[in-house]
Amino acid sequence: MSGKKVAVLWLLAVLGSVSGGKVLVWPVDNSHWLNMEYILHELVARGHEVTVLLPSCFLILNGTQPSPFQFEMVKVPISKSEMAAAMDEGFYFWFYEERRLPFWKSFFKMIDLLRQFENITRTICDGVAKDEVLLERLRASAFDVLLADPLMPSGELFAEKLGIPLVYTIRFSMGNTVERLCGGLPAPPSYVPASLSSLTEKMTFTERLKNMFSYALQDLTYHYVLWRHWNQYYSDILGKAALTLLISLETACQSNATDTKRKIPLHFYQMLLLN
Repeated sequence: MSGKKVAVLWLLAVLGSVSGGKVLVWPVDNSHWLNMEYILHELVARGHEVTVLLPSCFLILNGTQPSPFQFEMVKVPISKSEMAAAMDEGFYFWFYEERRLPFWKSFFKMIDLLRQFENITRTICDGVAKDEVLLERLRASAFDVLLADPLMPSGELFAEKLGIPLVYTIRFSMGNTVERLCGGLPAPPSYVPASLSSLTEKMTFTERLKNMFSYALQDLTYHYVLWRHWNQYYSDILGKAALTLLISLETACQSNATDTKRKIPLHFYQMLLLN
């Protein structure tokens, strides 16, 4: 037998087959979708099958237009005009009012907006979590992973319901709260400005005090405004009184820590880059 034939047989014996996976996506509307879309295009280019859960109220996405992705429509009792009005109010606050209003007025205005978006988000999540027909269809599709934008809660919930791994597309929470409390991200307030605090790494003494207050207020906001309600929601959906949003997030971070043994980098344990 010639050397070339032996080499070919040896390659066939040692090389394994590789196939693309099936990715389920839990997106966020508007600019966050632009970030996720870039990732999804790359996944498709590498041979993966991408299915996007698309709430009917989303503005930037249109499931009827030609796309390299498949769309699973999620019907929700929110119109596009209602969604647009809520978005406009939020954008106006962040772009104009947030810097003009006194600190405490800005904080309480932000709380009101967060509660408004929390109600919208919970309604959207109900469209998946309480639709058993949709969930059975997703289970039958045998997805390999759920890719979620953490700005929209319930990615962890759906991954738990479907029994598949969860991957976040970005690291983001106001005041870096989730990254710090769940992921162990080191972010000393004297050096690292809280996200959305309008501060940079060069802070005066007064700005450092403001940064410390910002971290503390964001922690209180997450614990007593957001997590308190979502904890009950997670328990109701999963039927597990002990399983809450905070525990789900910690579990996701611990899973990432375990994955480091398989040479998957865990960025949470690195110092947060300065703005």
